[in-house]
Amino acid sequence: MSARADSATPTRLSTIRPGLVSRKLRVLGRVLCYDAKTATMVLCNEDLALPVDVSLCLPSNGRVRWLMDAWSTVSVFGYLEQPRERE
Repeated sequence: MSARADSATPTRLSTIRPGLVSRKLRVLGRVLCYDAKTATMVLCNEDLALPVDVSLCLPSNGRVRWLMDAWSTVSVFGYLEQPRERE
């Protein structure tokens, strides 16, 4: 196994589409809000937004200063998943 991490495709929020589901992406944006209960932040860029599950990236108490500061710029690396259908 290589010590180098899998590469992620640099992607703009405006170009995210169903064809990118299951691909590893790198997306840059600003933190609009964060819900500590669900460990979900909303990444935004102008009029677009993307919910991001950050549960595997945070300490167990879920407290990270940059998540509490509105409009912090972050780079997110991860696999794009299809949203679950609401019942």
